[in-house]
Amino acid sequence: RQYMSKGEQNGIEIILNSTNESATKDGLKKLAKKYKAKMESSKKSPEVFIDNAQISSVSANTVDIYAILTPVANGTKVTFFTDLGGAFVTSAAYGTQYAGMDAVIKDFAQTQALTAVGNELKVEEKTLKTLSKELKSLQKDKTKKLKAIDEAKNSIIKYEQEVLKNDTDQATKQQQISLQQQIIETVKSKRSSLKN
Repeated sequence: RQYMSKGEQNGIEIILNSTNESATKDGLKKLAKKYKAKMESSKKSPEVFIDNAQISSVSANTVDIYAILTPVANGTKVTFFTDLGGAFVTSAAYGTQYAGMDAVIKDFAQTQALTAVGNELKVEEKTLKTLSKELKSLQKDKTKKLKAIDEAKNSIIKYEQEVLKNDTDQATKQQQISLQQQIIETVKSKRSSLKN
């Protein structure tokens, strides 16, 4: 028993894990549509009203459903009150109607759970897509760096060969210089001998 807009009444309470009030209200809209009813809700009140629902497993006539949404840790608590038109469903006085309504609520809870898991799956798939993109980017970056390393290695080999050639060229030049110095000395000697 709990207080609602029509006083203290018997209801059926259910906890919907991983759902918020907004998602639960969307679920209640779909529930109302399924049973050809009209849903009314106000931002000022946590109570949602589903008017003239045609639920044959509960009653041959239309029923009014009042649902109070309460945020709880990791979800939403929903308390359903079912008005048969003057009397609210209780397990003691209206066993068959209670069983019918209980089945409707369990079906609603399962639908909400599937929606919540579906949303969670979308989020996780999006995360996977992002991680895959990041991996591709890392792989591309590695390929680029390996190419740069290969180019650098080729440059090193080329420069090492140029250094070896430079050493040979320097040795040749050194020989040419020595030879040239000998020529100069020979010419100087020649000049000296001419002076005498």
